Amino acid sequence: MAQLIKFRWDKQIGPIVSLQIFNKQFAFCACHRLPERSIKFFGLEKFFCSRCLGILFGGFIGFLFIIFNFHIPISYAIILMIPLIVDGLTQAAGMRESSNLLRLVTGLLFGFALMGVKF
Repeated sequence: MAQLIKFRWDKQIGPIVSLQIFNKQFAFCACHRLPERSIKFFGLEKFFCSRCLGILFGGFIGFLFIIFNFHIPISYAIILMIPLIVDGLTQAAGMRESSNLLRLVTGLLFGFALMGVKF
């Protein structure tokens, strides 16, 4: 049986996630890895920007909550995701420039909400 989700590393782009559906493969780059948007942390700045690092750590914390049978309601998860969405969209629209600390914190909230939600 073929894998549904595959992870691979491209030296130019970085981490790539691929999804196989009905003999079609869809792939997307996981992180842009811009140096000015990365926090130097145990060498992980080579692989993840501040926002992605926050999502990764927040997801890990959310996973720990799930292991200990603690879940958050979906309404709380949506509220926790809003700051990242607003931060990302306002930055992409050129309305302002986000800081690495803000990217990290909003990423932590988003990652925690993704992993800790109870459906």
